Amino acid sequence: METRRLEAFVALVDAGGFRQAAEELFITQPALSQQIARLEKDVGLQLIDRTTRPITTTEAGREFYFRCRSVLDAMREISQLLEDAKEAQFGRVRIGVVPAMLFASPARAIRSFQSRFPEAEVSVRSIATSRLIEELEQGSVDVAVLLTRPDLKEVSVVDLFSEDYMVCLPSGHPLEAFEEVSFAQLREERLIQGLRAANPMGFDSVVSACMNAGFSPNSVSAFGSYLDHAGLVSAGMGVSFAPESFAHLQPNGVVYRKLVKPRASMTATVSWYPRRLDSVGRAFVDHCIAECTTGG
Repeated sequence: METRRLEAFVALVDAGGFRQAAEELFITQPALSQQIARLEKDVGLQLIDRTTRPITTTEAGREFYFRCRSVLDAMREISQLLEDAKEAQFGRVRIGVVPAMLFASPARAIRSFQSRFPEAEVSVRSIATSRLIEELEQGSVDVAVLLTRPDLKEVSVVDLFSEDYMVCLPSGHPLEAFEEVSFAQLREERLIQGLRAANPMGFDSVVSACMNAGFSPNSVSAFGSYLDHAGLVSAGMGVSFAPESFAHLQPNGVVYRKLVKPRASMTATVSWYPRRLDSVGRAFVDHCIAECTTGG
């Protein structure tokens, strides 16, 4: 059964006559009549009552008309989807971001991607590292922005950027008087850090900096984001670390100071399964890498 015959039948019913329908379809009346006759032969039923003016459908033809409309509408939607796919403007991408990156360039990349592809369906969730890696593996998220390189089979991982740490001090701390703080000055401090599994490169960078400064760190493990750690600092539980992109955030009760001698840093990554992504997912990964590796 040819689609053009379905289109001719729908046009005929909508127009109420062969002459009007033929004009809309830019064909002759005999050609339209022939198409309708062939369609009726294909289905084995009379669809049009030709004895009335304007023409009407038979009972079978009326039901067939509504089914034809549904089929033709669905085919038009499919055609549009295929056209949009060529331009990477359809589909969806589900993005998981560790809380630490919600104020950094990956978040800005998500915003600019939505501006560039307004028809794309984009969802973003802030998820702790271990859970985010699980959801990436299970397929609950399509793309994961992390502070680690997940050890998953067939997953692709790209380092986006590295960012130096600042030290987060409680307001009124003696080191607040300094514009820059060295690791040697943190020798007697309790250092609040997240679990190593959540940010192995950043964790090891801090430990290495302490060792290079001549001491073994007195570390306190803490869950949550850098802002959660700042809350613990405000409560007098120690000092913590945060990437320099947090400098514009100023939680009550804490101050940030630049860390030197030596520096410590964290590295952000983006991870995805190539075979699982549609055109929007692939477009987002490319966009995120381009935005973050150039902007940091």
